[in-house]
Amino acid sequence: MINFAHRGASGRYPENTILAFEKALEFGANGIETDVQMTKDGILVLMHDEMVNRTTDGIGFVKDYTFSEIKN
Repeated sequence: MINFAHRGASGRYPENTILAFEKALEFGANGIETDVQMTKDGILVLMHDEMVNRTTDGIGFVKDYTFSEIKN
């Protein structure tokens, strides 16, 4: 059976982080699935949602923020 971890071990660790990816592999996942969004200034970031609302204190689309703004 093939077991892909969606956003890493996101049920226990912050999604799309190195820690979540490492833990997913430790838990026996065969692979990792992640999503990529592009910021306003063309930088690719690992983020499941097109909007920042669920995982940050911001509001709006990733594409409307610069990378620096996303980092903050």
